[in-house]
Amino acid sequence: QLFTTSLTSMGTKKHARIAERARRNEIIGCFSMTELSHGSDTEHIQTTATYEKGELVFNTPHVGAMKVWCGNLALSANYAVVFAQLHVGGKREGVHGFVIQVRDEKTHRTLPGIRIGDMGEKPGAWNAVENGWMVFENYRCSPDALLNKGCELTEDGRYVHSYKSDRDKKSTSLGALSMGRVALIESGVIACRNAATIGIRYSAVRQQFGPPTGEELPILSYPLQRRRLLPTLAASITMGLFQEKFFDLFTQFIVRMLGGDKSDEMVEMSKEVHGLSSCCKPRPTWLGAAALAEARAACGGHGFLYTSRLNELRDTADPVQTFEGENNILVQQASNYLISQKTLGLLTSPFGSTDFMQTRPSKFSEWRDNSLENVICAYEWLLHYTLQKTESALMEKRLAGVDTFTARNETQIDAAHPLAIAYAESTMIKWAAERVEEIEDANCKDVLRRVVLLFGLSQLQPHLAHLYIGGYCSNSEFGTRVKEEQIKLEESLSSECVALVDAIAPPDFAIASVLGASDGRVYERLVADLQSREIDRCSFTDDLMEIMKKNKAKM
Repeated sequence: QLFTTSLTSMGTKKHARIAERARRNEIIGCFSMTELSHGSDTEHIQTTATYEKGELVFNTPHVGAMKVWCGNLALSANYAVVFAQLHVGGKREGVHGFVIQVRDEKTHRTLPGIRIGDMGEKPGAWNAVENGWMVFENYRCSPDALLNKGCELTEDGRYVHSYKSDRDKKSTSLGALSMGRVALIESGVIACRNAATIGIRYSAVRQQFGPPTGEELPILSYPLQRRRLLPTLAASITMGLFQEKFFDLFTQFIVRMLGGDKSDEMVEMSKEVHGLSSCCKPRPTWLGAAALAEARAACGGHGFLYTSRLNELRDTADPVQTFEGENNILVQQASNYLISQKTLGLLTSPFGSTDFMQTRPSKFSEWRDNSLENVICAYEWLLHYTLQKTESALMEKRLAGVDTFTARNETQIDAAHPLAIAYAESTMIKWAAERVEEIEDANCKDVLRRVVLLFGLSQLQPHLAHLYIGGYCSNSEFGTRVKEEQIKLEESLSSECVALVDAIAPPDFAIASVLGASDGRVYERLVADLQSREIDRCSFTDDLMEIMKKNKAKM
């Protein structure tokens, strides 16, 4: 999908046939951007594509510029979308996308000027994905390889483009290339969903301890166990509702781009897609990996069994935190987007995610009856506070003679980073809450309102220090109510969480966990699995007995 979407969003009619052949699986495509020494910093990738004598010549100038982590490339792909620095007439024109053939369609052998290999073994389910590396050594191809929407190589050897500025040129490309990050939001949602499914189903069946005069209780009845698992369930549902809306909006953006829309609104939409995906991909993927680790521990020793699948799922969720950009680096791009929009006076955005800039939020005065309003108001104040704090810190650094690059890095920890995280969480909560209000069934709406609120409260708690230090609240009321409301919600949802899990869980054959099956027969499945490995004698029994015999003789 990255291959074909790149062709349709960045290419023109001349590339339509390649895209269609890829959709029919006549050819296999791959996406090749990351290099050995450059991953998130795509602007400075080193692979070169030089236009000379009517041809494009690709080279890997040093080992650090070799392409890596290209899915499908190691064994299957015979075409690739490659990103490289375009050089025309001795001038570097920046990073561009190209579609090139890398293997012969008849023999499947690597073409002259290209070397390809495999990245090696990986943990989790990703070991089933073939990731390749690629090196160019004077590989030559037609200039038609350039994905030329908005730019062109003329017959007389000139590079021309129709972008209004370099900033707009970068913004359009960034929007198109955000597809991977938008899609990976769902990976975090799925990770949380799997963690909640296995953890909650097992905890509803597992009984441990109880009052002196009573029976043992399901561990799900304990508040601490609910705290470990129910926020994960709330996260999977809330982020899932958000992701559906974001993907719909992104699809509309891509359709307009394919239609040739180059309006000012499209430029702003492209920047918003990039900014929003840069913080909304990290948040779910962080939560997903942490949720699976917590669910493993919450299931005790049985959670450590391979047949629980929690360890394997954790290993599978882990690398997503660095896919399509390392999460902390992406978060910086999101804060840069917000600061840039504020500086330019662009206080609204096509999707509405930055409309908070138009508001003037007040400080906390009293807890409102609508608990979600308390969460949303706190987030709006937090966004203004961290945005102003980031701007002030940057200005202070610049006045002290610090360059922009260094100033941005030195304002991340306590200002820009919390700003971007709050931007992601706030947008997720608002969009999910809007979706819930569209539901007609009153009972379903009531439950999902509480689910979204639980997610909001659980995500707001880590920001309490900023809210108090910044002056949003002064006495203990706000912080106390946030904590108390979360405990009440977890208790109220404890009787409904199994039904919620059943509504969102994958089929039993897909989750394939002895602890997380829908029928609740945990111990029967565990016993059947254990007894399938009953042992009388093993391959080294004779050697073991000989050692014991010799040791006994020594006595």
